[in-house]
Amino acid sequence: MNLFHIQTAVHDIDRRSSFLADNFIGIAWPGTGDLEMHPPAAWKERLVSSYKLEGGELAASMETLHTFAEVMQDGDRVLIHDGHWIYIGDVGDYYYDDSCGIGEDLICHRRGVTWLGRVPLEEANDKVRELCHSSSTLAKFGHPVSQAQLEHMTIDAIEKSNDAPSVHVDGATVQSALDILKAALHSDKEDLRVRAAAAILQYTKA
Repeated sequence: MNLFHIQTAVHDIDRRSSFLADNFIGIAWPGTGDLEMHPPAAWKERLVSSYKLEGGELAASMETLHTFAEVMQDGDRVLIHDGHWIYIGDVGDYYYDDSCGIGEDLICHRRGVTWLGRVPLEEANDKVRELCHSSSTLAKFGHPVSQAQLEHMTIDAIEKSNDAPSVHVDGATVQSALDILKAALHSDKEDLRVRAAAAILQYTKA
């Protein structure tokens, strides 16, 4: 499992609210087309022809596309942040969504995200804060994920709209789910422990 940080500003518009509400992350350059349907050489050609990129800017854009489409994997962790909070998400598969077109203000390169919760920025260790303050569009944590110490932080549930419909679940089902999560806390897989801890903390704060 790897850990990444992604910038929420796309074309100078802060997309953090959309990322959180619609459970995805995304990057620019929709004109490249579906990255899974074309080889990197085609990405480069389209970055040059559609966006007139060259030199260092072209290289940086190619690196971002490569990281987003190929290095990042289902089950990895991603962080976004604002001035007060770091939001922690479980990354899903890459997909290309051009259903609304490929205008420059649209985000077609996407990955689904299950948001696990948030932690105060000030509680993160130096390595995590350094990752969050990276100037790169998409940055990979340069240390073992265990050194982020995310599982040791108190993860708050992300506030949801009060308009969302409530769903009743009987007590026996809730207890069975909690028993499974408690057992997962002792798994030898770090990502499973993190997910279980986040889910339990979200339940206790509900």
